[in-house]
Amino acid sequence: MELTSTAGRPVTERTADMWSEAVLRSIGTMREHLGDDLSLRTLAQAAWLSPFHFHRIFHRLTDSTPARFLAAWRIAEAKRLLAYSDDSVTDVCMHVGYASLGTFTSQFTRVVGVPPGRFRRLVQAYADVPFHDILQRLAAALGRPEHATVTVSVGGGPGDGALAVVGLFDSAIPQRRPAGCAVLRTPGTARLDVPPETTCQPLAMCFDRSVTVREAVAATDLDRCYVAAAPGPVRVEAAGAPIAVDLPLRRRRPTDPPILLALPLLMAVAGADLEDPPVAC
Repeated sequence: MELTSTAGRPVTERTADMWSEAVLRSIGTMREHLGDDLSLRTLAQAAWLSPFHFHRIFHRLTDSTPARFLAAWRIAEAKRLLAYSDDSVTDVCMHVGYASLGTFTSQFTRVVGVPPGRFRRLVQAYADVPFHDILQRLAAALGRPEHATVTVSVGGGPGDGALAVVGLFDSAIPQRRPAGCAVLRTPGTARLDVPPETTCQPLAMCFDRSVTVREAVAATDLDRCYVAAAPGPVRVEAAGAPIAVDLPLRRRRPTDPPILLALPLLMAVAGADLEDPPVAC
């Protein structure tokens, strides 16, 4: 992504590096203090920028506001704790900065797709199964639409014909039920049919074949996770021509928003049996 100034001119490499370092400092503060009440001013101070300048730079580098990015990291850390620790849901809720268990449960369910307790049970059931095997099963369950309003071509990634998940989301953060989703072998093309008058952000993710379900849902290993995002949202018009989008996969960066949508939700969308996990090799 080429960064530009407020005047629309490309910034120098030195300026781009300074912006990236500033945003990374603020993200480090978020992750170290998820349980604290972090204001825009506090995050801007961590970035060594004024609040106004920080907010603008942060959005340019992450395609998200600081507040939404922080909220996403709180849920991402909750997913990691539920997948890897024995902490109670209440303890997890408090650890990531929620004062109300009810609010935490509602928000987690809304963006991940299942309640915290069910998420933990599903991860435990599938924990050591290769994520790639689950995607193969999901690909078989997903049908192909007769008419495609959005065609997404995905390339890059780990190679060896790895499977990627493509979704049409309502923001640059992969969360909540997508307007459309598909699984494809890379490089490849997915055909999606979404309702007219829909605005959505095409996103894709892919993992190395060695990644397990537990590792995939936590998504903390940047080296084995690949992501892609369209330059901006697309709009499906009622009488418009089909939209074509190219998504070149790249390794996930520290400035990328966390992946919040849970694998169980994708399987539920496909109609797969969540209570019958495949046997790990």
